[in-house]
Amino acid sequence: MKAVIMAGGEGTRLRPLTCNRPKPMVPVANKPVMEHIIELLKNYNLDDIAVTLQYMPDLIKDYFGDGREFGVSLRYYTENSPLGTAGSVKNAEEFLNETFVVISGDAITDIDLREAVEFHIKKKSMATLVLKKVDIPLEYGVVVTDDEGKVTRFLEKPSWGEVFSDTVNTGIYILSPEILGFYNKGEMFDFSKDLFPILLKQGKPMYGFVTDDYWCDIGDLKAYHQAHMDILNKKLRVNISGKQIQENVWVGDNTEIDEDVQLQAPCIIGGNTKIKKGAVVGSYSVIGNHNILGERSSLKRCIIWANCTVDRSVQLRGSIICNKVHLKEGVSVFEQSVIGDETVIREQAIVKPNIKIWPDKIVEPGAEVNSNMVWGAKYTRLVFGNRGVAGEINVDITPEFASKLGAAYGSTFNGKAKIAISCDNSSAAQMLKISFVAGLLSSGIEIYDLGTMLLPITRSAVRFYKTDGGIHISTSTDDTARLFVDFLDKNGCNINRGLERKIENAFVREDFRRCEGNCIKGIRSIPDYSSFYLRNIVNNTKSNKLNYKISLNTRSSLIADTMTKLLGELGCEVEKTDLKLLNTKTMRQSMTSADVKFFTSHIKMENFDLGVSIEDTSEKMMLVDNKGRIVTEDMFIALISLILFRTVQGGTVIVPISASQVVEEIATQNNGKVVRTKTSPRDIMGGILGNEIKEEMLDQFTMHFDAMAGLVKILDFMEQNSYKLSELVDMIPDIHINRTEVECPWDAKGKVIRQLIQESDRESVETVEGVKVYGDRGWVLVLPDGEAPVCRVISESYSEEFAEELSSIYVNKIREISRG
Repeated sequence: MKAVIMAGGEGTRLRPLTCNRPKPMVPVANKPVMEHIIELLKNYNLDDIAVTLQYMPDLIKDYFGDGREFGVSLRYYTENSPLGTAGSVKNAEEFLNETFVVISGDAITDIDLREAVEFHIKKKSMATLVLKKVDIPLEYGVVVTDDEGKVTRFLEKPSWGEVFSDTVNTGIYILSPEILGFYNKGEMFDFSKDLFPILLKQGKPMYGFVTDDYWCDIGDLKAYHQAHMDILNKKLRVNISGKQIQENVWVGDNTEIDEDVQLQAPCIIGGNTKIKKGAVVGSYSVIGNHNILGERSSLKRCIIWANCTVDRSVQLRGSIICNKVHLKEGVSVFEQSVIGDETVIREQAIVKPNIKIWPDKIVEPGAEVNSNMVWGAKYTRLVFGNRGVAGEINVDITPEFASKLGAAYGSTFNGKAKIAISCDNSSAAQMLKISFVAGLLSSGIEIYDLGTMLLPITRSAVRFYKTDGGIHISTSTDDTARLFVDFLDKNGCNINRGLERKIENAFVREDFRRCEGNCIKGIRSIPDYSSFYLRNIVNNTKSNKLNYKISLNTRSSLIADTMTKLLGELGCEVEKTDLKLLNTKTMRQSMTSADVKFFTSHIKMENFDLGVSIEDTSEKMMLVDNKGRIVTEDMFIALISLILFRTVQGGTVIVPISASQVVEEIATQNNGKVVRTKTSPRDIMGGILGNEIKEEMLDQFTMHFDAMAGLVKILDFMEQNSYKLSELVDMIPDIHINRTEVECPWDAKGKVIRQLIQESDRESVETVEGVKVYGDRGWVLVLPDGEAPVCRVISESYSEEFAEELSSIYVNKIREISRG
């Protein structure tokens, strides 16, 4: 049997380790990762090996040659441009004339390949995927199999709501050569994204072999450090060079260790290294070849590569030191910091924790390095959350942060785009808008400055001026120190998760395009689009006059002034209040607060036609009818569905999977159609508008995400059809939905969803997002939260009591699985 090592990885998330080498050449326990893979293959007599290359291919060829030195035969296949995993293997098609193993050259494992191959043969499989259970599967391809091991579903790098299993694709495959006939040479083609879904669709025999052996993707610096810990703890079986001079202390050839040196197990010391007297090599340290450790230097949990000089009295704690680094006397480098190749850190300098220094830098004597030098991975958390970017002003979101993030966003357009930008009327938002503009301009972007306006108006302006995207910056009236940044696509929708990841990657690495000075574009000021937007709402209103008495509640002066002007021009009588009726974090009604009770009773007692409360961004509203009844979030979705179906017979509405089944009842009564999507606003937006904007879908978008124009459309429908709001509310069947949250550790979420699917009748389960289980008494939806260690549980039944009981059952199930 033959083997293929895929060795084209660039390893961008490992920078600065991979600045001067491809990921397969990063050393683990003093050997390149790929050398460990070759030794594994050789152990199972897989010594005829093809190697696919793309990034820095010559470094790999020069090190391994034809493979004879390593006891194998190697032949190389280089991609001139990226072809994807399957596309790269296709280059070796003539060599692969029998069943073969495909393995990544930049992951580390001690998997029993014989057992995997025997499984492949026993199942008569065309493609066998080696799978591994992991706690947090977000950065991997999730694979779902049935009880026989047959693959039933794939999902690449899911969000928490899409985690249907905790078994992930390791990138190790046993393949029959006929699979290479499913695509063409030179074609961009990926195993997990392209080939395997084709095999699944055509019903070809494809199985998943779940291994309990060690596997680590080494996808980031934390995983790189952990791989060394696991080797030293003997969780991972690899060949360690050198001799054991005492238990769990390995020392290479020609290494000199002076007297009074402390070697604390476990540790690895390479060959031709000099350790001077009084030095301490602490446990879980790995020192490479050709290094010098000075007197009284102290290392703990450190990794030092090759050809480094560590002078006397240097302190290293949990850090990584790359090749040819010189740490001069008295230097201190602390936890999770990385020093790139050929860097010199001079006397008494201090490198603080979590600092990344790229290659070829000089740190002056006595300097205290508390930020990354040149490039870096300073921000290790995700930049984007459930709603764009959110954080505390001048703490999480500083002017420097905003400028970098603007440049990262701009770099995704390759300098050929127009971006609209706006903010609310707060000083903080206006300050940070300037920083975002600077970052965007530095990447060659042309700016449309919309000035001060509300988010729905910005969405409209992006569509009207046909810009390629937009940014809106706003603050919270509830917490004036908190800021929100919404990133928009060309349709005015929030950008999708794929683009968010792209921006995050550019931001984290600071690996984005800066244009030359003479290529910086201008700023086009758009002085009064808000007036045009309001005039357009008035002109599109079918009724001559909307003679309604309305109680308007908002804590934003900008919204209050804009809405009063708009509704007044349409003939409405408006009274303003500024009660706190909405939770600004969830944008949901605080149903029991004294302010809500006052608002509802005030509307009823003072004979208002309706009340409306609008949250800070002017996207969401809460309605109260003339009888003082609150239109809840679930009722509102049903209400606008009813209006849309009555307006466009046989139309289609897009609703989240968490919406009530009442929407389907309303659709049936009006010959309409319901399409369900994921629950996040960006997914609902994308489902409504898609790639092509249609007028009837734009009305639906407006009622979901534009409280100003949406309210006018509701009022216009009421006037045209002589309805009171209470009469429309009466048309909505009773809704009994219960919502709750249950604690669920991050590392248990995948297991929870997988087991809930396995325990349920497959025909009664829906996995658009999370897992939705249907039963005789209703349904339950379990959604892993993307920002907190909890699962959201939503249920609907024939009564409030039954809905609450359903939620309780699943809350208990989640707790039981999490603790198991």
